[in-house]
Amino acid sequence: MKKLLTALVLFSASATQTFAAVTNPAVGKLGADATAANSGATFAVYFVILWRAIIMIGGLAVIIMFLQGGIEWVTSGGDKGKLESARNRMTQSAIGLFVLVSSFTLIAYISKLFFGAEFQLLQLVFPSATK
Repeated sequence: MKKLLTALVLFSASATQTFAAVTNPAVGKLGADATAANSGATFAVYFVILWRAIIMIGGLAVIIMFLQGGIEWVTSGGDKGKLESARNRMTQSAIGLFVLVSSFTLIAYISKLFFGAEFQLLQLVFPSATK
């Protein structure tokens, strides 16, 4: 036991002090670094990505619901119940579109107040053949 303790003391005395580079994999994404994470810019980037995904899914849902209402209207054959159902579906999809657009502009306005230019919600990226 005494030899083991002596070996540990000698080993710890002869060891040099080294520092490991500790990184956070969540902070390194999307070109962010520790200062961006501390300032809140990383949160803004992730929020913009999440918000754009929600807007796209909501927009697709509005289009599908509107088309479904239009098809239901055309195929109603003059039936009052089916016609009313189709009219309600199209009205609800128009209200959904209004909610999406108004929430998008409200978030963009609030983001300009609190984050300034770091929160780039309205800079839309359109896909192209070269990207």
